[in-house]
Formats: sequence, structure tokens, C-alpha cells
Amino acid sequence: MSYSTDPVAQTYRTDCTAINLARARTELRSCTPDQLDSAALREAWRRLHETWLTAKAAEIGVAAASGFAIVATGSLGRDELLPCSDLDLLLLHDDMPVETVERVAELLWYPLWDANVRLDHSVRTVAEALEVAAANILADLGLLDARHIVGDERLSVQLRDGVRREWRYGIHSRYDELVETAQSRWQRCGEIVHAVEPDVKSGRGGLRDVQLLAALSLGHLTDGVTAGGPGDQRDALSGAHRTLLDVRTEIHRSSGRGDDLLTARDADAISVALRFGDSGDLVRRLSAAADTVSCRVDAVFEAAGV
Repeated sequence: MSYSTDPVAQTYRTDCTAINLARARTELRSCTPDQLDSAALREAWRRLHETWLTAKAAEIGVAAASGFAIVATGSLGRDELLPCSDLDLLLLHDDMPVETVERVAELLWYPLWDANVRLDHSVRTVAEALEVAAANILADLGLLDARHIVGDERLSVQLRDGVRREWRYGIHSRYDELVETAQSRWQRCGEIVHAVEPDVKSGRGGLRDVQLLAALSLGHLTDGVTAGGPGDQRDALSGAHRTLLDVRTEIHRSSGRGDDLLTARDADAISVALRFGDSGDLVRRLSAAADTVSCRVDAVFEAAGV
């Protein structure tokens, strides 16, 4: 897109109001696959929200050495924010006065709500965030994706380093719980390769399993940075990840909702958007991607004696 028509670029020339964010979100959602392919849409969506957050932070005093930091977790933390994803944000503070924390939080959260952003938010000190991670394995997994957006980067670094250090030290004692959590999810959401309407996010072989492999890699329980093994296996896993992510992006674009199921209703439009051919080709590509991820998870679990 050119600068004059890019709704992300427009945010650089306007103030960080809710109405401008809402307008830019609507414009991006209206872009067709011919205008923005899946990866370009994700990048534009990420830039839009990070640009807005950076401008809003400057307006409300969240800056370097301010004692506040805005940290992305979830899909924004992983650079995988989709058109209908929740925006997962953590406002970190350096044990600031309660009144100050409440004021900053309100100035940050309310415009996002006014822009109809689906917001998953929390406000914590670094110590509080680490305590939550230690008590809840799902919260711990989420914080492994934490990424600094703006503000006092010292706090974000403390959080990131602390979460990853505790994850590496504690992974062996929490391994059974991690496996049980994954197996429960598979039972609940099914296997992508066998499902009539596969869940590309939480089904077996889906994006949650890609995140599981990344977490195991951070815990030094796998071979390779991306838990993909030798180079050719890493390439295959990376390609599978991209396929799953592209399909989920187009599910969001086609349905206009934060759905994760590939339905027969949307399959034809999604296969055209991804240039996969017909819906049968889409299903085959998706199943192959899920099989690649599932086989890698199985190999890691087998090596660990699960």
C-alpha cells in the first residue's frame, strides 16, 4: 500500500484517539487478499496497534525511566496479531503509587475499549507477574512470549529474563503438567488431520502446538532454536507454521470474527485467498502442516519418555 492510503501510515499523522484507531482497524479489515496477503495483513495489523500504543504512551507519560512499561503477550507478543484476535497487554510498573497506577491504566485501557478492541489486560509489578507465572502454567506459557512495546524497557527485560530463567529451572518439575495440559487440549479440540471442521489454533497439530515446541525449546528440552531438529526439519516446521497462521488469518478475514474453525462455508474463499486451488487442496495443505507439527511434538515427547 502507498503511504497515502495506508491506514497505518495515517496514524502517524493523527492523534491517538479511539476514533482514529477504530477507523484504521475498519479500513484494514476491508482490505482484500489481492490488496494485502495474509502475511502483509498481519504486519499491517501489528504496526497499527504498536504505533497507536506508542503514541498513547507518549501522551500519558509512559516513557523510558517512567517506572511503567507496556508489554505485549499472546499473539501481539509473537508478532502474530490477527484481525479479530484479542489484544493481550500487560502494564508493568515499578511499585508505583496505587493512584498513579490506576490513572495510567485507565488512560490506556479506556480508549482501546472505546475502539471496540477485544482487550485482555493486566496491571502488575515484575514480582507479581513472576508470581502469577509460577502458580499457573498457562500464564507462564503466555509470558514466554512477552515483548516490550514502549516505556521503561528495564522492567520488560526483568520480566522476560525472570520468566525464562524460572521456566528453564522449573521445566522438569512442571513437565508432567505441561504434557497433561496439551493432552487435555487435544481431547477437547480434536486432531486437525481428522476433523471435519479443524481447529487450526488449538487442535492437535495446530498453532498451540507450535507454541508448545517453542516453549520446550526455551526449556532446553529440544534440539534447535525452533524445536525443529536438523535444518530440513526446521524448514518443514517453519513452513507448516506459516500455513497454519495464513489459514487462521484468512478465517478471521472471511468470517469477520475471531473464529479458529475452518468451516465448509469459508473453505472455498480461503483457498482462493491463499492461492491453494480448491477447498480440497486447502484441506490437504492444512493436514500436511498439522501432521508435520504433530510428528515433531510426538518425537519430542518420545525422547522425553512420555
